[in-house]
Amino acid sequence: MSLHILNSPASLDRCRFSLNDGDAIILIENAVLLAASSLPLAHTNITTSALQDDLDRRGITPAPEINTVDYAGFVNLCAQHAHCLSW
Repeated sequence: MSLHILNSPASLDRCRFSLNDGDAIILIENAVLLAASSLPLAHTNITTSALQDDLDRRGITPAPEINTVDYAGFVNLCAQHAHCLSW
């Protein structure tokens, strides 16, 4: 299982082909703009989270299926996954 750390909206297109069932995505920085709507993913067994501080800074309310995490939650996600990939 891998954690894909996206920091811009364009990173979703770059990482899309590396996603596998059981992976997770966390949206940080400007990638939280993607949290306002459902992410079109081929795999349905991928959890998506967004960093709450970055959402707040941009005034974005995430879609219901997007989990929100604080910095401690971000660290926990990194610890739970064998690989962390930044895009």
